[in-house]
Amino acid sequence: MRMRYFIDYRFDDKVNQFLPVGIWIQDMDDLGIDIHYPDETSDEYWEAMWVMNRLVEAGLNAPPDFLEFHQQRAGYKGMRSQIFEEEIDLNVDEFMRKTLKKYMAGGG
Repeated sequence: MRMRYFIDYRFDDKVNQFLPVGIWIQDMDDLGIDIHYPDETSDEYWEAMWVMNRLVEAGLNAPPDFLEFHQQRAGYKGMRSQIFEEEIDLNVDEFMRKTLKKYMAGGG
């Protein structure tokens, strides 16, 4: 599967830097969108869920430039990485968890 994704970051005042908090991913075959945030109480998680719910409620499919649009709309205390594209052979949930964990460990 060909997937595109970006990492969502939040500025942490304690360490004075942006830290990865989530990942948004788009399957380029069916344009489906998935998100993963380990902290499901975070503002970033709820913002992402609001976007996802709006798509579902409207019965819309995500357009091919969905990630580009939302990449530019990071919250006041956050930023989003460049968009990466990869062929994956893992299940999407596993890929999201492993990829975000890599960034959180400083390997991204």
